[in-house]
Parts: sequence; C-alpha cells; structure tokens
Amino acid sequence: MTSARFGQLASVLPDCTSTQDIVRAVAGTLGPEGFIAVADHQTAGRGRRGRTWADEPGESLMLSLLLRPDVPVDSLAPLALVAGIAVAEALPIAARLRWPNDVVIGGAKVAGILAELETPARGDPYVVLGIGINVNIAAAKLPATDRLPATSLLVETGERHDRLTLLLAVTTRLQAAYREWEELGFSALFDRFRALDDLAGREVEVQLGDELLVGLAAGVDESGRLVVAVGDEDRRVDAGEVVRVV
Repeated sequence: MTSARFGQLASVLPDCTSTQDIVRAVAGTLGPEGFIAVADHQTAGRGRRGRTWADEPGESLMLSLLLRPDVPVDSLAPLALVAGIAVAEALPIAARLRWPNDVVIGGAKVAGILAELETPARGDPYVVLGIGINVNIAAAKLPATDRLPATSLLVETGERHDRLTLLLAVTTRLQAAYREWEELGFSALFDRFRALDDLAGREVEVQLGDELLVGLAAGVDESGRLVVAVGDEDRRVDAGEVVRVV
C-alpha cells in the first residue's frame, strides 16, 4: 500500500481516445498508484458492457486513475461502489447511486464509473478506474442513452461549475474512501452506500445473461453484490444489468 497523493503525477490532455488507455499505458511502465489522466474530450470514451461514453468537448469531467489495491483480486468487486460513494458525495447537488456504477439525480444519470481489472503476465494486477461526469452540458446537447436518461450539473442546478474544483473534490474524497476500503473493507463504507442507494426498496428487473430476474431490491451485501428478494429467497447478484426500476 502507498500513501502517495492521488494526482501527484498526472497527464492533462486536450483530447485522447480514452483516459483509460492513457492510464493503462502508464501502468505498463510501472507507473505509480494515484497517477491520473484527465482529458477535455475523448474520441472513443467507453462505459460498461462495451457502451460508448459521449461528451461535449470542454464541458465534462473525464478522468482515469491507476490503482494498485493491496487486497485479493476476488475482493475487488465493491471498488466501483466505493468510487460511486466518493463521486456522489463530491457533487454540488444531492445525488444517489444505482448499482453497480451509475450516479443519478432524480433517476437521470449524471456520472458513471468504469473499473477495469488488468492482470499482466508479469507484475501484479492493477485497476484502471474511470470516472465521467456531465458537468456543463446543456439539455439540448446531452447524449442519447439506451437505458437511463442523461442529465448534467448545469441542467440540475441552472449554474455552470468549475471542473478543476470538482476534480479536486472528487479525487480528495476518492482517495479517502479508497484507503478506508483498502484497510477496513467495504463494510466500513456500508452505511454511506446505504444512505445513497437509489434501488433499495424498489422493484427491479435485472438481466442476468438469458435470465430476467424480477424482485425487490434489498440493498447490497458486504461483498458489493446486489441483493434481490424474489419471494422468500434472497438472490445475490455479482454482475448484471438493471434494466427496469419501478
């Protein structure tokens, strides 16, 4: 484990294919944990399940961090939730979390998290953690989506926001939450997630491959799995797509 400050080493670019690619390249040269890549525009930004992440140049906050967590690989599942807590708490307006990686305001997506585990043939595993936040995008320019509608801080507050100030708030909160999770586990952050959980108590439909799971969301467990009550049974979901929320 390292105590280096997140962002102490950074790459700030006018544009790139994806900040994930920049961090991955640095990781391959034994870059330090906490290295951050920030871009004004991504030409090939991406989200979960092969989705694209579209942005308005100069109006979004897009960053990726290199993480080398001192935990077993099979304990990494809650990391996107840990990042979601930090992002939601850093925003200048109340936001909530939708398992596994969406930050929402009033049911519309304002930010997303992408955690990609890399296991090189030589060297230790590492995680490239991507965060995208719609900051100053006007309603007419919000990207089309295939799930949640999109929103931005500008749309929700009626004001423009300084992206550097937001970057500092996000990285500061993320470092603190990450260190707490790394040292104490997700249980140390469990109450904070529960206070932000946008699914708990609501009927959900979760796509699990060819299976559609329908039930009542009952929060997450201490491993970061979504708990869905189906009749008298609690199903624990490691990976899936919440396709409908009532």
